[in-house]
Amino acid sequence: MTRAEKRKVHREAKKAVKKGKLPKKQEQRIRLTNPVSDHFPAFIFGNSTICERVAKEGSGKGLHLVICGAGPTLADHIEEYGPPADHVWGCNSAATWLVDNGHKCTHGFTVDQTPHMLEEWYSAPDVDYLLASSCHPHLAEYLMSKGREVTFFHNFVGIRGRDDVTIEGGQILTFEKYMYSALYEQTAIVGSGLNAVTRAIDLACFMGYETIKVLGADCAFQFTEPCPQDVDGSPEHMRWLTECTKMHVDGGHALASEATAVTLGADIDGRHWETKPDMAISAVWLVMMARGLPYLELIGDTLPNALMEKPEDFLDSLPALTDSEGVPMKYNLAAQLYGEPLQEAGKSVP
Repeated sequence: MTRAEKRKVHREAKKAVKKGKLPKKQEQRIRLTNPVSDHFPAFIFGNSTICERVAKEGSGKGLHLVICGAGPTLADHIEEYGPPADHVWGCNSAATWLVDNGHKCTHGFTVDQTPHMLEEWYSAPDVDYLLASSCHPHLAEYLMSKGREVTFFHNFVGIRGRDDVTIEGGQILTFEKYMYSALYEQTAIVGSGLNAVTRAIDLACFMGYETIKVLGADCAFQFTEPCPQDVDGSPEHMRWLTECTKMHVDGGHALASEATAVTLGADIDGRHWETKPDMAISAVWLVMMARGLPYLELIGDTLPNALMEKPEDFLDSLPALTDSEGVPMKYNLAAQLYGEPLQEAGKSVP
């Protein structure tokens, strides 16, 4: 399909939605790829050579935690919720924003494997750090060189192209789990949603925090004018993304942090929202997490809270994460409580 044809389809679809005549739902797939995925085994091995500590089950028992995403609404609530918390985790750029603006931050959290995180955390704020074992080893080495304490956990990345491994006793492990079990002490394997906040919640549950409040998990971005009619990637769309949007609390636009240019827009209860495919998927996961975990609360004017009371069929109509066979992956409370990824329930491999 040519660009002109795509634009025509896009315009017609928007007109149909405005008239209340929704076209028959068509399944479309977006393949999200990581530019460093081929290096995951090397990263996991590299971090194992410098790992001094891993996250321990129950280590947060009795404590109150605030998890901060980097969305714009973080600024609206941190002064109220930050000080009373025992621990405040800043996810990705939220950590540096919190410290730079004089707010409480006890830990930086990331699952980002790209070298971009070295730039993000170049100032190395004086906090403790929670890093996925699949992050670039240079990040951990850099933080340690600044005297920072680094604690590792595992982040399910779905290493492909490697055979399963049979260990002593006949148990069969995926190559990824085999690496985790062979190279590290037992710890959590997180895997919910597609962003740092959902996976931070996984780790927090594994660590046993008594209450978890989430700030700045907007899963959408603010905008000053409507999205242009042109399809994703057009000059008009790219201008709008960089000049008319705000996706991060530090003022970063919708293309900051190497974000995708693909956007999604829809009206919910008379209000228009603009988001990205990965953020829409994570928004649904956050809704299901909040429904399943009585000690988890999502704070703020965010897309997950706009979806909180929606029925299951409404949530099912939104973008979903699928496995290699195309089957939607559902949030699994039992799996999430034990720090296991996706639909695999049970304890982490000893």
